[in-house]
Amino acid sequence: MIAVTGIGIISPAGVGKEALLRAFSESRSGITEPAGSGFPCNGIHSAGMVRNFTAKDYIPAMKARRMSRFSQLCLASAIEAAKDSGIEVSDENRYRIAIAAGTGLASTDSTDLFYGGLLREGPEGTNPMVFPETVQNIAASHIAMHFVTRGQNITFSHADISSELALFYGAGLLRDRQADAVIVSGADELSISAVTGYTAFGVLSNSMMPFDRRRNGFVLGEGAASVILERREDAAKRNAHIYCTLGAVEIASYPSPNISYDTTRCSMRKAVETALASAGIASPGFISACANGTPDLDRLEAGTLQETMGTAVPVTAYRSYNGYFPGDGLLRIASAALCLERGMLPAIAGLEQSLEGCALDLVTGSARKLNAASAMITSFSAGGSAAGIVLKKER
Repeated sequence: MIAVTGIGIISPAGVGKEALLRAFSESRSGITEPAGSGFPCNGIHSAGMVRNFTAKDYIPAMKARRMSRFSQLCLASAIEAAKDSGIEVSDENRYRIAIAAGTGLASTDSTDLFYGGLLREGPEGTNPMVFPETVQNIAASHIAMHFVTRGQNITFSHADISSELALFYGAGLLRDRQADAVIVSGADELSISAVTGYTAFGVLSNSMMPFDRRRNGFVLGEGAASVILERREDAAKRNAHIYCTLGAVEIASYPSPNISYDTTRCSMRKAVETALASAGIASPGFISACANGTPDLDRLEAGTLQETMGTAVPVTAYRSYNGYFPGDGLLRIASAALCLERGMLPAIAGLEQSLEGCALDLVTGSARKLNAASAMITSFSAGGSAAGIVLKKER
């Protein structure tokens, strides 16, 4: 059995797990206007931007200044998770601590900076100090260097299930006894190039309204979350606090043309049904949906949830508090773990008019008190990939 023993969160709705939980209890979204933040708006009216974050509060200033925002966010969350878990890296265990990270875009700012110079001036115009921050696995490398770990180190970049794949891999390392602890992280940064790209696809909106009939796209966000995974028996031996255990982490896919969502819902149903079966439950205590305010995803997900788990299970959508970014799976998983332990379920921010034909028990208005034994986190990606994750409350 795999346990979550540490959680670190850097999000638009709150820096630190307690700040995030306060936002949930107050139904206070972290989505704001970026004006006045130093972020060049370029026509953006809403964004899930991490505020009140200073990298040097976590990372030595000389190191932080050479790191991208993506790396800073991810490393800071890992430092918080490790501190929360009380795990210590030593010569005796550093080869048994692994790192698994997930990201959709990594540092698009660094990529723009490096290749912009190359295009304008040729090789002489590039900055070699910037290049390391352009690769997807740089954040996982920073985590390994900070903690001086020597175990497996891997990064997944697979659209909206990148972090979920990192969790899947990390849990597998523990089950196969190839590692004794795994730092699992997921992150992305907000940048003008990311906004420009998503604008070209016509998917951005100024309002984040998951499962609302007025929805017309998502608000782009950023952030990072990390969890420490250990075998439950090992965590118990060192008297570590256990937030929850992993009941199931299941992945499915079905080919979808033109980078669209799986309109057949085959992958969605498979991921959810397999996760429920693996966890040995008929239905969870609550559902953390991946709804992001786009017309297709919310409709397809609502249909899948109703088919597989009925309409009595309460449903929330954490993206309504932080915006959407591809690597946000770990942030949603960590949020569900916190809510499962604290016995509360936040309302879906921005939801006023439920989408047509939806009979789900969508949490609206204010947070609910809920003593649930388990939680389901769904992740459905454009391109047809899907993940179903079940967390079980520690008794």
